[in-house]
Amino acid sequence: MVTRRAVQAALSEFGLTLETEDLYWRVHGRHGQDLAHAAAALDFDGVEELQRALGPLLAMGAVAVDAAGRLQVPPMAHVLSHLLDDEVQRMEAAVRRVRELAITVPQVMPRIPVGPDATEPLAGHRIPEGEAAATMARWIEESTGDILSLRPDQWRQPTHPALQRALTEALRSGRSARALYPVRALEQAPEALAERARMGEEIRVLAHVPTRLFVIPLTHALVPDMPGYETAGVLAVHERALVLLLAQYVELLWDRAVPVPELDLRGARERSRRLLLSELAAGAADEQIARTLGVSLRTVRRRVADLMIDLGADSRFQAGVEAARRGWI
Repeated sequence: MVTRRAVQAALSEFGLTLETEDLYWRVHGRHGQDLAHAAAALDFDGVEELQRALGPLLAMGAVAVDAAGRLQVPPMAHVLSHLLDDEVQRMEAAVRRVRELAITVPQVMPRIPVGPDATEPLAGHRIPEGEAAATMARWIEESTGDILSLRPDQWRQPTHPALQRALTEALRSGRSARALYPVRALEQAPEALAERARMGEEIRVLAHVPTRLFVIPLTHALVPDMPGYETAGVLAVHERALVLLLAQYVELLWDRAVPVPELDLRGARERSRRLLLSELAAGAADEQIARTLGVSLRTVRRRVADLMIDLGADSRFQAGVEAARRGWI
């Protein structure tokens, strides 16, 4: 079930403030009423003041005024559907630009002239589709950057064990992993998304995720041989400029996507970690920490041990110093 909080989060992504959203719900009950009566009922000083207040809602299609001067207020589901359709069109335009780029470098291996007689190969190569998961796992292990993914359909199958291990270890070390899924995945594979969230992956959804894509900014990118879903092969891209471009594309989609509050487990874990660190910094004993957190003594000791491993510390003092250096406390 979609909650009011989820609706607010979605609307905020489209620039709708809480004040404007509140006005929507106020005028929602005035559907079909003429502006003069609506203005009086809503305590506005005339029709012009009401129209000024409705400006943002009119601009985004959440409210309309018909030829007879009556308010037309569609249901919120229709409003969100309209906004997402507009967003999909903008994203598809971005995909077309990426497709044009893919056409200009179909093999990611041409030589680009850099002078009258000099050429320089682009860094990248083609790999079989079946080797994609192992390649991503190796890249995660070799790198230190954030992990960005577009996952339009991979949630239909279980995660490759090697990739699962590499991603889990990366998240345990404090790295960030963000993935975009189509909104239908929330209904068709809720457990798969919940499992990824429990691992520490940050998740957002779009009405439509246009292509598979895996990016570690600055160093690695894995793209289908043609943007889309199932393909015969993928391109491993290491050329810095192309990797940066693909990372910016994912960031653009991420900024436009809708958060899923019930899957924000990473935020909950970070809050729990900060609380544990603050208790350790205050010199609290394990028994006291257990009472404060409402967990068992064994759980506290396990969490402290895991925390010290994550921080690479041999003592609690070292753990505190390293946590402060990383900005965890």
